Amino acid sequence: MITLYIETNFFIEFAKNQEQEAEELVYSTSPEKMSLIEIVTPAICCMESLSVLEDERTRRNRFQVNLEREISELRGNTNSEYSVEIMKSLQNAKYNNEKMANNINIRLFEVLEWAKNYVEFIQLKPDILSTSLENVLITDPTDNLILHCILDHAKTSLNNQKVLLSGNSKDFGTKEIKGILQEAGIQRYFVKTGDFLGWLNSQF
Repeated sequence: MITLYIETNFFIEFAKNQEQEAEELVYSTSPEKMSLIEIVTPAICCMESLSVLEDERTRRNRFQVNLEREISELRGNTNSEYSVEIMKSLQNAKYNNEKMANNINIRLFEVLEWAKNYVEFIQLKPDILSTSLENVLITDPTDNLILHCILDHAKTSLNNQKVLLSGNSKDFGTKEIKGILQEAGIQRYFVKTGDFLGWLNSQF
């Protein structure tokens, strides 16, 4: 059995459709192969994903308001062919911004539903929180807490092979953190889902 650790970035990248291979993992057509993988994530990653979604909504709503303001101003200058063309482009951008926001929302809830059914959640325990406060391995406090959740689980997991998938290479992909992961039994670190799947295929 292979333990695959994922964190917030996996959910966000799936929601924003930033990595096609993430769908291959979520909608796998190879149940035999997937039955040999135990996917694990800190439960707080789901909460952080929802927080990121709320920030995305706020940003897109702000963008929507700015577009509407510009469109309103251009409506008062329809004699200019340039104004008309710009207004059409902004109206198209407004429409696509709404569609994109809705799509991100739908996809995030899809991947969280998948996680609910197929992913093991690492619950936040007082001792993990205490350790993360005392031992800052990553400057960002949330990522530091996520790392400590993963390390705690890895040290008690009986699976022989453990790997981490995280697009956040700035925090999780440093030489120091990779060394700490290996000490906890997590032998490999992958930035891209495609790299993990390629490695997984080589194991069979």
